[in-house]
Amino acid sequence: MAKALTGLEKLQALADLENKLTKKEIKIKGIDFTFWTKPSTIGDYKAAKAASRDPEDLLETSARLFIKNALDESGQPQFAIDALPMLLRVLSMSSASKLISALNTDEEEDNDLDMKSGQEAA
Repeated sequence: MAKALTGLEKLQALADLENKLTKKEIKIKGIDFTFWTKPSTIGDYKAAKAASRDPEDLLETSARLFIKNALDESGQPQFAIDALPMLLRVLSMSSASKLISALNTDEEEDNDLDMKSGQEAA
């Protein structure tokens, strides 16, 4: 008979399942911005928030998370912190938000939201 997992073992099993590269395919005005990413952790968020000039600036924190988590297929960063001014001050709000919001798109989460709202997932 299999031994029941402890709470900590369950958390580790979930972390192991989640900690994989996911491909995000984004095209903005004909330019391919495909990247790979792993889920952001609470620690990632706290580090991005602490590095922000204004820790309450959610846009800067999100831009920093994007820079850290936009990876190539081998798991190496596609951007360095010098991309931050481009995201915050040069790109249109629309383009920057499409890139940043791609970190949060997850088909499983979308299905969960549909189920909670009483709507069937497509």
